[in-house]
Formats: sequence, structure tokens, C-alpha cells
Amino acid sequence: MYNIGLIFKKRGICSLPELETQTVWQNIKNFAKCKTWVFGYLLTIVQWFPLMYAIKLGSLSLVAPTMAVGFIVLILLSWLFLKEPITILEISGIGVIIVGIIALYSGPPIDPAHFNLDEMIYRFSQPKGYGFLITFAVFIVVMLIVSLGRKFTQAGALLGMASGFSYALATIFAKGAIGSLRFGTGEFWQNSVMRWEWWIFLFIMIIGYIVAFTSQQIALDRGKAIVVSPTLDIMNLFTQVTAGIIVFAEWYTVWESTLLLWQKALKVSAIIMIIFGVAMLSFFKAKSEVMNKTKTTLKKNKEDEDAPAEGTKAVSLKEEDATPLSQEVKIDIKAPPTSSKSILQKNITEKVLEINPHKQ
Repeated sequence: MYNIGLIFKKRGICSLPELETQTVWQNIKNFAKCKTWVFGYLLTIVQWFPLMYAIKLGSLSLVAPTMAVGFIVLILLSWLFLKEPITILEISGIGVIIVGIIALYSGPPIDPAHFNLDEMIYRFSQPKGYGFLITFAVFIVVMLIVSLGRKFTQAGALLGMASGFSYALATIFAKGAIGSLRFGTGEFWQNSVMRWEWWIFLFIMIIGYIVAFTSQQIALDRGKAIVVSPTLDIMNLFTQVTAGIIVFAEWYTVWESTLLLWQKALKVSAIIMIIFGVAMLSFFKAKSEVMNKTKTTLKKNKEDEDAPAEGTKAVSLKEEDATPLSQEVKIDIKAPPTSSKSILQKNITEKVLEINPHKQ
């Protein structure tokens, strides 16, 4: 749903005037009036609710890899509706993801990790839980500090990693803040807003999404999309799967008692294949967007070059005195960037006097 929303947003943006040519307020009004863009934006918001329900019922290590299906949908819809070409490498990435998902879900099923608030608190009170949280939090802070110290110069990869980690942590804590809620029971208030621990989960979730979104926008602005996009997606997927396996022990039961050696290798290989497939699709999708932007820029520059040079003026002078020859002269004057107004006026006067000395 999220990637379908992106397609509609992109299709709507293509029908709008260029952002640089409009004021901020005019851009806001243009977006609000574009029904296609608004519909796509609503889809990207609405998709958050089924995501929360999915992580409430299922395991992070199984829900997170299904994000790869969204990339397949994104590529196919871009090809069908936006008429963007699809390459052999992108088709290969789609095939790798499909094989990885089939391998991941084959064999004995992973136990669903359905935790209430107390169980979530217990998981993060264990060394694996708070060790995981502290490690990734330190990574995020260090990457942001280093990027800030460089004044965000060549910090696309670092900010992309920080954004991916932040998105993952926000989703993990959403499992505690939203996924632990029990609707339709008398314990709803007692196990949510009435407990200070629940507010901590909610706070970390909100901060995670804010940091993720902000660092993503800065990364895309200061870095290269073909670096930022794959890095963000891989770190997001990797962190969620790692949390499911380490913090929530989602594979513990089947790993110890059910899976054979070849099945364990198959599960691990499936995760690696999905991450690799996501990297391929994300990389080539970002590369395609960069190429499209480059073509648009070159086309605009060519149009600017073909347009008349700005600052060129035609001055028409017609003699009115009784001279032997009545003449009409046009003088093209192109002021250099460093010319002052007084120098320009002086040059015009000299040209006039050369043509008609009686004007003295």
C-alpha cells in the first residue's frame, strides 16, 4: 500500500508546475488541489495501521522481509503506469526476492511473537534487549554527530544508515506502544495510558520516526539517492530482523528443537537473499530517478540557452535634424555583469553622439 501510494504521489507531482518556479504557499495549494497526489499521500498514511496490526500479530523477523513485496509492486507499477523502463537487473532482483520469501516461509513455521506490555518490558530489561537498544542508539547518535561535524558534506551514506536504524527502532517500539494494546477488554486503560512504561515506548517510537524522516530528507538533499536509498532500506530491514531473532527470540523454539541443519542454512540464506534483492531494486530505482532528474535538468538548460540572452536591449535612434541622410540605427548593448548603471549610460551617450553630432 505504501509503494502504491508513492506511485500515485509521483504521478501527481509530474502534473504539477516545477517546485522551484512557485512560492511555498502556492506549492502547498497545488499539492492540495491535485487529487492524484492527495490519494497517494493518504495511502502512505493509511498503510501504517495494517503495519501496526501485522507487527502486533506476527514476528518482526517475518513481517519485515515482506517489505520486499512492496518494492516489487513499486517497480511493476512504475513500469505499467509511469511508463518507466524495467531492466534485466531489476527483473533479477524481483526473482531473488521471490525465491528468498518462499525459502523463508518454507519448512516449520516461526512462532508468532504476540507480546503484551509486561512482556515487552521484560524483553528490553534483559541484557540482550537493552544491549541491542544502546548499541543501535549509539550508532545513530555517532552518525548524526559525524555528519553534523562535516556540515553534512558527503554524509549521504551515514545519514542513510542513521535513518534506516531509526525507522527500525521506531517500528520495534511501535510493537510495544501499539502492538501491545488490547482493545475490547477492561485492561485497555490499565495496560496503556495509565502506565508510565507505555508512554516511554510511545515517546521512543515518535522520536525514532522524527529522526528517521529528518535524517532521510537531509541525506537525500546532501547525498546521492543511489547511495542513500539502498542503505536506508537495508539497515531498516536488517535491524528489524535482528531484533526479532535476538531480542524477542522468535526463532528460538524451532531453531533448537525443530530445524535441521539444512533448514537453518535455508532460513539464513533466505534473509540474505531478500536483503540483497531489496538492495538491487532500491539501488536501480534510485539510479533511474537520478537519470530522469538529469535528463530534465539538461532539457531545461538547453531551453535556457536557446532563449534570448537576458540583458540585451535594442535602442532605436532616429535623426530629426535636417541632415543630408536621415537614418535609423539599432544598437545592441549587452551590459557585462560588472558594469555599473552610470558606465552603461555613458556608453549609450557616446554611441548616440557618434551617429548624430548635432545633438551636442
